[in-house]
Amino acid sequence: MNLWQIAQTEEGKAEYKDSPFFRNSLLNRCILLKHRLRGGESDLFDFPVQTATKILLPIAERELRYGARFLFVGQRNFEEVAAESFGEDLQIGARDRQVLDIITGLPSLDPFLMRESLKSNGFTPAACYFNLSDGDLERMFNSARQELEPLVRISFGEANATGVKAATLLNKILSDAGSADLEPLRQVMSMDPPQFREGVFCWKAFLYYKWQLQNLLPRIRQVLEEIAVVRPLGPIDHDDKIYIARVKADLRSWIFSALGAVTEALAVYDNAYAALTKQSDPASFRDFLLRAPAMFLSLGERLSGVEHVASFWRFRFPQRQMQRIGVDELVDIFMDFEVSLNTVSLEPAA
Repeated sequence: MNLWQIAQTEEGKAEYKDSPFFRNSLLNRCILLKHRLRGGESDLFDFPVQTATKILLPIAERELRYGARFLFVGQRNFEEVAAESFGEDLQIGARDRQVLDIITGLPSLDPFLMRESLKSNGFTPAACYFNLSDGDLERMFNSARQELEPLVRISFGEANATGVKAATLLNKILSDAGSADLEPLRQVMSMDPPQFREGVFCWKAFLYYKWQLQNLLPRIRQVLEEIAVVRPLGPIDHDDKIYIARVKADLRSWIFSALGAVTEALAVYDNAYAALTKQSDPASFRDFLLRAPAMFLSLGERLSGVEHVASFWRFRFPQRQMQRIGVDELVDIFMDFEVSLNTVSLEPAA
């Protein structure tokens, strides 16, 4: 989460000033990462940790090229180290510490998952903190365009459903719910302006989760095939052998259960959207969007847990390279995956 970049573009705006993510001005310019510990980084903690939240503090206010200082949430003497930069704002019980603890407890920095988690705990930072990155918008645009073209026809007419006009309107739907160009769409949805902004935010979440699922499925299938056949190098004791065999089966079961629940939840969205575009029933879709945030926690947690397995496995084992790994490292990776997936409830998402 690049709070430094957000500060560069938003700091002159009233909403940014009135509803900061962190009240501490230095902390509100940091970069937050979900980071899997490597090498000697584990020595910074008094207890076993696979993944930690990392705070990067740019050295120069407006230039990242000069580097950054960092600390991990929960590292040894965290309060003392944090006090040197942030004073009392990250001490236990402080407002910013509460926000940081919520973020630390999440499996990813998915903006929709973050916003709903913070909101359910009474924190409502400005909307600018939860915008999708330009990279994500670009990657999901083609999928979103196909998804939204029926609604573009309804709202703006058949002649505007394709080409440059449609692309321009879709960009505004994905990135600027307050645009006057979307007024016909707001009227079709029968929403007042605040409802419409909230509805479009929720709508983008489902477009994002659908794109994420489509992108994830082929990758996780290949990773599961590789996990099924990986064999550690060297001698292996009985307990590790039993654990590795068990966790291989468990990972497959957990992942398919999580993805099945995500698919069911997204089908609820598909049905509500079909009511709008095929049955001319905007009220059903509007009502669905306004109650949709309750689904973000389960959707975001499930997809984040599975994404972690897919992305870290591919980081450790690039494609077309032999899977050479020692017993201890393989057990460590599988324990990390267990923790990532076991934070996710396997109850239905919808």
